[in-house]
Amino acid sequence: MKQGSWIRPYFRLYSGRFVLYLILGVLTLLAAGMLMFTSGFLISKSALQPYNILLVYVPIVGVRTFGIGRAVIHYVERLVGHDTVLRILAKMRVRLYRVLEPQALFIRSRFRTGDILGALADDIEQLQNVYIRTVFPSVVALILYAAAVVAMGVFDVTFALLLAAYIFVLVAVLPYLSLRLTRATNEEVKRERNGLYQKLTDAVMGIGDWVISGRTAEFLASYAEDEAAVARKDRKLRSWARWRSLIGHFVVGLVVVSMVYWAGGEAAAGRMDATLIAAFVLIVFPLSDAFLPVSEAVERTPQYRVSLDRLARISGEGGDAPLPQGMNTPMRETGRRFSGGERQRVALARILLQDTPVLILDEPTVGLDPRTERELLATIFRTTQGKSLIWVTHHLVGAERMDEIVFMERGRIVMRGSHAELLAREPRYRNLYQLDCPEE
Repeated sequence: MKQGSWIRPYFRLYSGRFVLYLILGVLTLLAAGMLMFTSGFLISKSALQPYNILLVYVPIVGVRTFGIGRAVIHYVERLVGHDTVLRILAKMRVRLYRVLEPQALFIRSRFRTGDILGALADDIEQLQNVYIRTVFPSVVALILYAAAVVAMGVFDVTFALLLAAYIFVLVAVLPYLSLRLTRATNEEVKRERNGLYQKLTDAVMGIGDWVISGRTAEFLASYAEDEAAVARKDRKLRSWARWRSLIGHFVVGLVVVSMVYWAGGEAAAGRMDATLIAAFVLIVFPLSDAFLPVSEAVERTPQYRVSLDRLARISGEGGDAPLPQGMNTPMRETGRRFSGGERQRVALARILLQDTPVLILDEPTVGLDPRTERELLATIFRTTQGKSLIWVTHHLVGAERMDEIVFMERGRIVMRGSHAELLAREPRYRNLYQLDCPEE
């Protein structure tokens, strides 16, 4: 399955933008961390009531610099990221259209309308989250993980290893557990939501059939039941999300408590100024914003797989693409998986297989292109030899093959006879036939 063909090429195409996006993402979180660090130092230093404002002037400037810098860098980061992703989405949509357009009828014969619309509307849109909510947040978290452990190692190697263990739980253990516990449910929810989208789309396309058949209530009940099943699985996922958030924040709380204990001990031993205790503690909170979303980012991967599977299948890149099933090919509701000409041929085949002595056909060639119409007429005339054929039509193609033609207008017979007789004695019929069949 060439799923990667919908992801990897764009990494190569926009590698420069992606590198810039990563750098800006790391700088955004570093600026946020330094904002909290300098704020903690400023608060602690100010609490000592310095005799001169100049003693806290540098942290004041630092707070304003990092505060403004964080907002500016974050804006540029979002601008670069979303601009890149929107460019990718545009190329994906154009690529999918170029796959679908040349073989529209063939694809429609293999897939339901809702399935194709789902690929166009939902799957392509879903893939933007691969970049914005999964790949780059995870990479940024790993970069900051390494940076935080190295920076803390400068002060205390033992505590740096303890901090590394805490963060490892957030960026590896919790995401792994989250993926294991939710993979199957996420795939089912994505697949079933696609099914609901297809079901609703195809029902809207064929709403007349539901109303005429009197099965509207049956459809609504079936749809409500399927939607309730998806809702139950959604609630299960949301329940785990709350537990995952609780576990993550509990680990962050342990980091904060450990940081207070370590920084207090360092200050008590004279190895650190007491004004830095709050600075080291407060820096934990913005950095945790980089680590906590990793579990959610990894948890999304099964949904991407379902979308990639469908895109690969529709675009013909999957090894398990459905093959023609011959006489066992399902028609589906009103035969919508086939083109108009195919549906009319199937309807004719059903009539001919009944082998009745009298056939009544009402506009059997309406809406067909000339070539298909000629082929269908040839099939009809060849297979109805020796049978009585009553043909109701406004189209005079094939009229010359009939034994008798009855021309009705406003409920009354105004012309009657064979094709040759009407051509000879009825100027009106002759003109109509020449207009309808100019090649004759």
